[in-house]
Amino acid sequence: MPIIYSIHNNGHYIHAVISEPITSDEFIEYEIAHAIDSRISPPVFELLEIRQGSLNNITTDDISKVISRRKEIEQAPTPHRCAIVPSINDNHAWNMAKFYEGMVLLHYPENVIVFGDVRTAKMWLGVE
Repeated sequence: MPIIYSIHNNGHYIHAVISEPITSDEFIEYEIAHAIDSRISPPVFELLEIRQGSLNNITTDDISKVISRRKEIEQAPTPHRCAIVPSINDNHAWNMAKFYEGMVLLHYPENVIVFGDVRTAKMWLGVE
């Protein structure tokens, strides 16, 4: 899976990295995998780093598909803060991250914010 994640702080902190171009199905796979991962405990603090070009194949329709599939997960949403850090030079990744931020705001009890750098994102998450 081109989205790799690790779990820290007794299951409360997820650090995920999208390191290569992904499809909407791979994004859905990641969303489901960490939503049902028994090693993760609420409250959840997630850092999602998006490398240059990793979202080139993703459209707003794909993000909407991800959100729809998330609704099908039978696991109830948990308190969750997610910091997304797209590559600073990747306008498409920024646009997709901001679209995702807005869609999650409409559908889930999560706080998702797009940041310009990892350090600030970690400070907001309380893991720095």
